[in-house]
Amino acid sequence: MVETINLDIKIVDKVKRDKDECTDCKLCFNKCPMMKEFSSSPKNLMKEILDGTVDYKSVAYSCMLCGLCNQKCKKNIDLGSTFYQIRENIALKDKKTLRKKGYSIVKFHQMNSFSPIFSKDLNTENARVVFLPGCSLSSYSDSIVKKIYKYLQKHYKDIGMTFKCCGKPTKSMGEVEKFNKYYDKIESLISNNEIEEIIVACPNCYNTLSKNSKSIKITSLYEVIKDKGIPKNLKNNFENITCSVHDSCSIRYEKCIHDSVRYILKELGVNIVEFENCRENTVCCGAGGMVAITNSEVSLKQINRRVNETKCENIVCYCQSCCESLLNSDKNIFHILDLIFNESFINKNVVSQSTENTLKKWKNRYKTVRIKL
Repeated sequence: MVETINLDIKIVDKVKRDKDECTDCKLCFNKCPMMKEFSSSPKNLMKEILDGTVDYKSVAYSCMLCGLCNQKCKKNIDLGSTFYQIRENIALKDKKTLRKKGYSIVKFHQMNSFSPIFSKDLNTENARVVFLPGCSLSSYSDSIVKKIYKYLQKHYKDIGMTFKCCGKPTKSMGEVEKFNKYYDKIESLISNNEIEEIIVACPNCYNTLSKNSKSIKITSLYEVIKDKGIPKNLKNNFENITCSVHDSCSIRYEKCIHDSVRYILKELGVNIVEFENCRENTVCCGAGGMVAITNSEVSLKQINRRVNETKCENIVCYCQSCCESLLNSDKNIFHILDLIFNESFINKNVVSQSTENTLKKWKNRYKTVRIKL
């Protein structure tokens, strides 16, 4: 006996339904980044949660919330939503466990992200369109963010920019009430300035804003670049480079974004070798659901599994969080935006991003929110 189950009856009933409806075909189980760490099958895992013979809290906070189980299931069972409901229950009633799962790290990130220091707006007063680079990209390169904004200014009149966070880290931990409070800041930005469209670079931001701000248009930066074109001098600039494209699990069903990324890469001359699991079948980079914090061992195993799916030495992402996760491997990892807006990559001086410590990322972000145009 690990621990008596202490969950709301509605969640217990959902676990029971999942167990009863599961045929144990293991289509989800064989691809899941974490279930094998706890049980021999999804059906057995549900049974063990109900019996109290598995640490259901660790199970919930090892789920990368990637949606792959639901994508694979022929019965449309969504185990990810079950594990997320368990997270919500823990966040509401068991703060001690939440702290044990590393919530203090997430809380620190979110408090700073929504502080006036890191949450500035630029030229949003009269803007109908706003660019949101996202936390990870802003922490990576102020130069890239500045160049993207200047690129967008050529195609959009009076475009603004906001450095607000979408709040997904808080929501991923199960803190729904706090997420809603944070997200109100984005809603206020939209309503106070009559914004009609937000262009996002981050797939997580795209997912979060699309679900929570349905009254406005949310556009991926990669759709914009496909439509407006890459800088002419970069046409076929990377014709000697072969890479695999890591698709972000947060937008596994956004075919238009998948297509746009590949179109841009082909315009750049990149030769693409697809992962075994790509597009809607993609698997997580290891960072989904904040698992790099809540269960780093499971996260690292998934990172290595993912990069070893391809023999290609180069992996291109279009999510900076995915880049940072996959950098914990021996492959060359870079962002598609590196190929368009990073002179070191454009001039072939480097072939991969490098890992940076947390302090350096915050310093980069501080510089980014203070860029001068």
